[in-house]
Amino acid sequence: MANDEKNIAVPNEPANRSKAGIPGQLLKWAPYLILLLTALLYSKVIFNEFLAFDDANFILGNPLVKDGNFAKIFTTFADGKYQPLTTLSFALEYKLFGFDPMPSHIINILLHLCSTFVVFKIAERLSRNRITAVVVSLLFAIHPMHVEEVAWASERKDMLYAFFYLLSVFFYLCYTDTGYKTKYYLATAGCFVLAVFSKTEAVTLPMLLVVIDLYQGRKLAGKAIGEKLPLLAFSVFIFILGILSRGGDGSMEQITPASYGFINRIFLLTTIPAFYITKLFTPVHLSAMHYYPDMHNGLLPWVYYASLLFMVFIGWLVFRRGALRKELLFGAAFFAVTIGVMPQLISVGPALTPERYSYIPYIGLFYIIGQWMVRVALPRWQAVGIAVFLVFIGACGMITWLRIDAWKNSMSIFTDVIEKNSDVADCSYFYWLRGNVKVKDNDLRGAIEDYDTAIQQHPGYIDAYANRGGAYFQGEDMDMALADYNEALRLSPNHAQYYYNRASTKASMNDLAGALLDYDTFLKFRPDNNAAYTDRGMVRLGLKDSSGACNDWKKAADMGNETAPQLMQQFCH
Repeated sequence: MANDEKNIAVPNEPANRSKAGIPGQLLKWAPYLILLLTALLYSKVIFNEFLAFDDANFILGNPLVKDGNFAKIFTTFADGKYQPLTTLSFALEYKLFGFDPMPSHIINILLHLCSTFVVFKIAERLSRNRITAVVVSLLFAIHPMHVEEVAWASERKDMLYAFFYLLSVFFYLCYTDTGYKTKYYLATAGCFVLAVFSKTEAVTLPMLLVVIDLYQGRKLAGKAIGEKLPLLAFSVFIFILGILSRGGDGSMEQITPASYGFINRIFLLTTIPAFYITKLFTPVHLSAMHYYPDMHNGLLPWVYYASLLFMVFIGWLVFRRGALRKELLFGAAFFAVTIGVMPQLISVGPALTPERYSYIPYIGLFYIIGQWMVRVALPRWQAVGIAVFLVFIGACGMITWLRIDAWKNSMSIFTDVIEKNSDVADCSYFYWLRGNVKVKDNDLRGAIEDYDTAIQQHPGYIDAYANRGGAYFQGEDMDMALADYNEALRLSPNHAQYYYNRASTKASMNDLAGALLDYDTFLKFRPDNNAAYTDRGMVRLGLKDSSGACNDWKKAADMGNETAPQLMQQFCH
């Protein structure tokens, strides 16, 4: 049986210096130095803004956040997802600070720091080597693929889930190391529940605990199986619930992997782990969106077919006999289990390999690197091995520091996605998003240019026509605004808001009869909209229908419209 946490040490390691020539005092303070370095590296995230990309739905526009009703939060799916603990954290923030992005970003950074420390303790317990723990936690802390998690406020769900997931793993290691004490099992289960309530992807934990048992040489029988059954039952229940409730962002194009055909789907599947493995060592060309590929003559780009050969090679490295075979099998299994529910087998958007999905799975690969450093690199090459590792760490730190800038605000991240993908994918959604930001910044010409590009890339893009019409309307180009609203309604004749917008445009063009018809149509869809009654009353007044105008204003006033009583006082006698 392994020793308890306070007794963990490298066997026969001198008190003042490790076998690799690293001073013992430096190793002692290493986890705290890593936390300090990470805090400094991510310090400018504090000044990032909320993004018009999930933040609008999950935080700013989430009624559960504003209501703060505890019972409702735990019995409601937020935007098609069950993540009550995440929603509760945003609700508490709103109650204390309002919609201020700074507290959200500070909490995300703190969660990343806490997870980094837990990763250190997990790696230390698994390896019984502090150097391995330093390597693993340092890579976890500063790797550029993790910027998306920390710098994006909406990724609180991943940050919370990861922290409690990792804490559950740590308590499980305490449980197996200390004679299976009940308090550690209960802590494991409790943290698991909190992880699942943060994000349903935490359901992989029971399988990961099996992987840990095998790595530690524990037989999978009797107690080892029985203790995981309650966790597994809860996982199955939550996983099924998540599948049944899953919804996508209706404004983003939905991709169905089945449309690629059976053979190509195999290569899409092998591309996913190949992508994450290569990005671990070459974290460049990072983006908030890595699209599904376009097909040309029924074929994928060649790199997707090459991914199968690459994964065969990786499989050979993992399963071949060697000094690190056990660590390779464990690290690969850790990676495979934790990323297992992530591949877009049932897609809810155009992203094949989101960078944020690497957050926990990379720990398995980092563990392999850490053990390789201790057993191979440092004994053989010592100073050279340390130098190479430090150069890689320095490069990761620099890329991370620069990558944080892309997440500063909506304009920066949308522009980054467009620049990284416009030559290889349909970026119409991000042109549309950036156009919306430009409208808010009163850059109407720039917004219209982005809407133009969105429509060129996606000719049937209804929202792009509608929003371009709004930009033309604000710029007082009513003919162009009317043309866009006509096209939007041709493509989507049951969209109520487009009738309202076109009515306002026609009224501005003095086509009062046409405006009246559109207001009538809108109110058939939305009879409870008091502003529409007020506006229709103004149109009726222009058509010399004073009685109809006063009736509309009365309805609007009864519904609580503040302008309608003033109009009644002025025009209705």
